[in-house]
Amino acid sequence: MNVEELLAREEIHDVIKCLARGTDRLDPELMASCYHPDGFDDHNAFRGSGTDFAAWVLEVLSGFEETMHFVASPLIRLDGEVARVDTYCVAHHLSRPDAAGRASDMVMGLRYVDRFERRDGVWLIAKRVCAFDWTYTVPVTGSVHGFFHEDWTTGSRSPDDIAYRGV
Repeated sequence: MNVEELLAREEIHDVIKCLARGTDRLDPELMASCYHPDGFDDHNAFRGSGTDFAAWVLEVLSGFEETMHFVASPLIRLDGEVARVDTYCVAHHLSRPDAAGRASDMVMGLRYVDRFERRDGVWLIAKRVCAFDWTYTVPVTGSVHGFFHEDWTTGSRSPDDIAYRGV
């Protein structure tokens, strides 16, 4: 493996991580920036462009209190200006408490099967297919945020999150 291949792999991996971050922070610009302008996303319940996917994510995931996507290191197969990429993911979707204060966590095991293309020297998603492997829902006991003290740094699903402000 040469330096150019290592750099390509790292750039692809960064795009995957940025898409997970954009999803969990509800950042449509970051999500859309991970796709080529003609890129296509097939999440089964949604099929369309990267920009339209970002809008759909905002609509669907805004109904949850929090989400967190844990992405594994991707398997990347480079072939010139195209890369075939498989990434395993475990995603948590914490519901908002109901009238009785009950909440749940819908946990999903899924895989992102991507075709990345390098255009004008930049690797981005040309096509993504989301393959769902399993899911289950568990009750959440106690408050979702109740453990954290008032002066602790906590996550935010907005540009107010520490990741955007820096340290």
